[in-house]
Amino acid sequence: MGNHKIKQALYRTFSVVLGLSFAQACFCTPNILLILTDDLNTRIATYGDPIAKTPNIDRLAKVGIRFDRAYANYPQCMASRASFLTGLYPEQNGVSRLHHKLRDKVPKVATLPQILKENGYHTAAVGKIFHFNVPSGIGSPNYDVDPISWSESHNPAGIDRTSAEEIKYLGPHINEKSKDSNMNGGWLSTIRLGGSRNDYTDGKITNLASKILTNMSKNQDDKPFFLAVGYVRPHVPFSAPEHFFDLYPTTKISTESVPKNDREDIPLPQLSDRPYQLEMTEYVKKEMMQAYYASISFIDDEIGRLIQKLDDLDLRESTLILFTSDHGYLLGEHDLWQKPNLFEQTLRVPLVIASRHVKRPGVATKTMIELIDIYPTILSLAGVDIPEHNAGKSFAELLEQPNKLIRSSALSMSHSQASSSIRPGVLLKNTMGYTIKTKHFRYTEWDGGIHGAELYDHRSDPKEITNLYSTTKYASERSRLGQMLQERILESREPREYLHDN
Repeated sequence: MGNHKIKQALYRTFSVVLGLSFAQACFCTPNILLILTDDLNTRIATYGDPIAKTPNIDRLAKVGIRFDRAYANYPQCMASRASFLTGLYPEQNGVSRLHHKLRDKVPKVATLPQILKENGYHTAAVGKIFHFNVPSGIGSPNYDVDPISWSESHNPAGIDRTSAEEIKYLGPHINEKSKDSNMNGGWLSTIRLGGSRNDYTDGKITNLASKILTNMSKNQDDKPFFLAVGYVRPHVPFSAPEHFFDLYPTTKISTESVPKNDREDIPLPQLSDRPYQLEMTEYVKKEMMQAYYASISFIDDEIGRLIQKLDDLDLRESTLILFTSDHGYLLGEHDLWQKPNLFEQTLRVPLVIASRHVKRPGVATKTMIELIDIYPTILSLAGVDIPEHNAGKSFAELLEQPNKLIRSSALSMSHSQASSSIRPGVLLKNTMGYTIKTKHFRYTEWDGGIHGAELYDHRSDPKEITNLYSTTKYASERSRLGQMLQERILESREPREYLHDN
């Protein structure tokens, strides 16, 4: 038995003698398991989705705390991950596009795994943690892993990568350039190859992560671990073994019912249509939704295997588990698909923490948090000093006080991806949108309102159908929220020049 397990056994003994719970008695450094998914929205059973089959995530929520108002700071993989892994907003670390490299922008920043490594953790990455394009970057030896952050890193590839020529895209390939773009994960697509979980990238990710857990359980050096497991689904191309598709017959799937005039009051920068999406038939929409749900259930199954491995190795009690996604995803809301916009379903993410520090297992908190807050929260729960550059707010206290106020608003931002191929002559590539979510409202401005603004009252309009920005009745709210947004934008731009110097 390793020293870490011996300490746990002693703490259990003392807790019995002193009449304390293990959580009260154990002050040992926790192991940390960070489970990341890619493009996962809240279409999960524990969040109320009526058809999602996600028993393992649901069980995790029942023994942990579920966050009902967790929001991504940028609805794009690279920018979101670079933000919550550095504790910096995108305009502080300079990473706001897929091609941006973190160390080119902030060479001196200390990432979350880097700090933990410097404080005695064995840090391991499996799969997509910082960023690589899906599917082209799967299995690549040159993916952006940030070597200084990790004791070890792995990027396995399954048949969903090695048989990429079988991907079925929405619409035809116009030319080789569009084909290359699709390999970077830009278009709606599916790949159905049969096979078993062990044939797929995400199955291989679980297998590798399980081996790392086994190795760490045998360690005699009392070194805690930080294991980051980054599943590549449900990012396109949607992919899973066939029996997961069978869980969702297209006859049982309902597509979004979008009012005919819904888009009339939406600013143009929000309308991030991709080629062929507006022409999708009902059946094609159902096929895409089926594949998305199948991918979710596949990932849920892998998460179940991973957590079972913790149990088998007697590591659950000493391990803090944090499960989340880099951002949400649209599946036909507002006749939009995918993620480059600032709507609620794109920005809201699932987030669950299971830990001995959770005072009321199974509780759900409606306290507002942002993904950037993961950085100081994990460091706080690990007992590690939080660097001064951090711009996030720790929500560690919510594990014991789930109703405590952390934020009065959640800030998100994105550059417009309104397609010039859909609207010739429209140039919005560098138009920036900023939005805040408060208890009752969402307020959004595009280039300070020059290209439009939005105000939605979530008390009566949770799907954000009616833009109230120009409604006289909401003039005072518009003014108040506009001022709040400007204050939040300024906060998110507070400089960190000392991180940029080479």
